[in-house]
Amino acid sequence: MLEAFIDEIRFRTTVVLDGRRPLDAVLGLPSLGLLTALGLMTLISRINTTAEQSDKLERSAQIQLDGEHYVEARLLAKRLAQGGMSDMRAVMIEAKALRGMGRDREAARLLARVAPLDRAGYAPAHIVQATFSLAQQPPDLVVAGRHIANALQVDPNNQDALELASRLAAGQKDWKLALTYLERLTTDQRPDLMLLKATALQFTGLKDEAVKWAHLAELGLRGMMDTVTTGADRIRYSIAASLSLQRQFGPAAQSILVATRGTLTQEDRQVLAGIYYSWSMHLKETTPTDQAKVLEILEKGIQLCPDSQDIIMAFLAECAELTTSATESQRYVQRVLGEGSIATSYLHYYLGVRDWKQGNHKTARTHFEQSSSLNPGFKVVSNNLAMAIASTSTDHTELEKALVMINELIRQEPNNSFFLYTRGHVHAKLELYKQAAVDLEMALPQALDRAAAHATLADIYQELGMFELAALHRASKPTRP
Repeated sequence: MLEAFIDEIRFRTTVVLDGRRPLDAVLGLPSLGLLTALGLMTLISRINTTAEQSDKLERSAQIQLDGEHYVEARLLAKRLAQGGMSDMRAVMIEAKALRGMGRDREAARLLARVAPLDRAGYAPAHIVQATFSLAQQPPDLVVAGRHIANALQVDPNNQDALELASRLAAGQKDWKLALTYLERLTTDQRPDLMLLKATALQFTGLKDEAVKWAHLAELGLRGMMDTVTTGADRIRYSIAASLSLQRQFGPAAQSILVATRGTLTQEDRQVLAGIYYSWSMHLKETTPTDQAKVLEILEKGIQLCPDSQDIIMAFLAECAELTTSATESQRYVQRVLGEGSIATSYLHYYLGVRDWKQGNHKTARTHFEQSSSLNPGFKVVSNNLAMAIASTSTDHTELEKALVMINELIRQEPNNSFFLYTRGHVHAKLELYKQAAVDLEMALPQALDRAAAHATLADIYQELGMFELAALHRASKPTRP
């Protein structure tokens, strides 16, 4: 159609300017202008129609995506791309459709054309790829972070990119960075972002501001609760979190207990554990002399959430400060943690630590073994058990088992000085003295008992024939770390 219009213009121009009829030429000039205007109107009309058709196709494709009709959505995306005006939108839809069909690699290749990892491209495509990276198991945080950075380089105020960046930073406990992104976000009508901001403010020490934003989040969440038909549990948890940030710990816990009528799911218990732990920490800060109240809150938290490591370890730390006799303290701990379930593993941990301090390493090992069997993911117990094996066993098979155990912990936390200290002892027991020396030297600055660490290193260097180093460690008079 456009080619025919141009040919018509060319023909009319020739007729007007051929000089055979000057009068017609004079009359033809306005006619030419009118014809040109009419042609442009036709062209613009066609463009508008094409844009409307593209928008209609995009809406239809999105409807198919929402309905999980991925094949249909992909076909519509290909039709959309044929229009030539919506290539980017078509790529986005087709990539989502491919991923819905389980063809993740094809989706990634398609998105990489418009948003490669090594440079900034189409911001929405970077955001989609970041979302895909965060959704996979395990999440690829590095790739997600690079795509988010690329999106923000193209569009510094892109709200989706800023939200992803803030949530990624929060997930990594980098609350200051999370707050910098949240400050650039529009939080109106987004109580979830208000709550995230309140949390970031709390962990960066801006507690008064945190209370204000938590209150705003609570109001918004309660408004949502009146209208939603799905996701009510998520909103209820968020309301409880906002109350907790406002120091209304009792109402926060009660909101969960009332809604569930005492029948708690695992997720309910996790939320309650966070509330009671925060409650106990708040009491320690505001009323440090009221230890009985702190223990009461922790005990209540353990009753409701017997598998919460944070609460139980806080409870045991508090019990270590009790001024009562060792027998009375032990009786109290046994009463609270001896109700069965996974809490019993922490009781064995407590008893193992007590026996170790008293020099009863064999009985301590027995308690650590029982604790580990009840709660295999308890890193502190795995570390203590490896140390107890090194202390009590000469069996090479058992010592190799301890080495495997502590190597796994160090793989997860390469710079953990406590784990390195334990591995040093295991290596020494296996007569791997060079490896033992390396581990213990790395752990020495943070060692809880530096005198013992220096003594062990002296013995190791003696075995290695490095007598000057052995003498140096024997002469050391360490100070507390």
